[in-house]
Amino acid sequence: MIDFEDVKRKIRGPTVIMMAPFKDNYELNIEALKENIRFVMDGGITKGEGQIICPCGTGEYVSLSHEERKIMVETAVEVAGNELLVVAGVPSCHYREAIELANNAAEAGAKCVMIPPPYYYSITQEDIYRWYKVIAEEVKDIGIMAYTQPWRSIGSFISVPLMGKLAEIESIVSMKYGGDVMRDYVTALGLYSKRFSFIDNSIAYTATVGHMHGAAGYITGPVVFWPEFEAKYWSLLEQRKYQEADKWHAKIGPFWEFFRDSAFFGASVFKAGQEYRGLYGGPVRPPFIGLTEEQKNKLFGVLEDIGVPK
Repeated sequence: MIDFEDVKRKIRGPTVIMMAPFKDNYELNIEALKENIRFVMDGGITKGEGQIICPCGTGEYVSLSHEERKIMVETAVEVAGNELLVVAGVPSCHYREAIELANNAAEAGAKCVMIPPPYYYSITQEDIYRWYKVIAEEVKDIGIMAYTQPWRSIGSFISVPLMGKLAEIESIVSMKYGGDVMRDYVTALGLYSKRFSFIDNSIAYTATVGHMHGAAGYITGPVVFWPEFEAKYWSLLEQRKYQEADKWHAKIGPFWEFFRDSAFFGASVFKAGQEYRGLYGGPVRPPFIGLTEEQKNKLFGVLEDIGVPK
């Protein structure tokens, strides 16, 4: 029987959103996925000091087939072994599929699944509670990371009162939390940071504040091409050197300006960053497109200027 408290304690540090690498024909490139996970681990993201979400939303998990999601989780667990905790992303509006994917992840050896509320339809707080309750009743051997998504504007955010109800479900061990709900952030951490492993989802804009108030980690995309940077940031946070940590993390600001102001599809930018480091990112699946050579060169100039090594 899984020890949910143990899983919660292990969800800590930079949380890597792994990209799904595709070949030119859009089939999964499993060997590239293995190499990219090893790169992240070699860069300092290891057990107790980080985890990977594989597959994940920014990493195109909604474009993956049921079988491809299963293969990505199995591959991640194979590579990570006992050195890095794997959180399996489970996107579905069909509760039976979500249950099956979660159970598949448990069988593969993953310790946690990240499950967002259903998307497309507008939903209420009671709907979200029922969603997690029904799934948790049939998923016994893996922890659940609840994922609030306020930017969808369909009611799929997890309010502070709802957290109180979700706290009654033993297998919900973590909250991936951020976005427009930041006005409730410190309140939520004050009430529930001991109950849940909170993972800041603000692109690390509030990760320092979150750590001060009990957050266990934060989401990071740049880590797929610059793990050393995020490992140092986390080390400074854990040493409670908050001013130094914030100054260090501000170095990556120009990258986020490129990312935000250009309105690119997220995976396109992160995969280009992997290419800059000599890794294989590959194309993004339709309907999205990757960066042009001109756009890549602009990004590469930004990465060079902020000190990303080649």
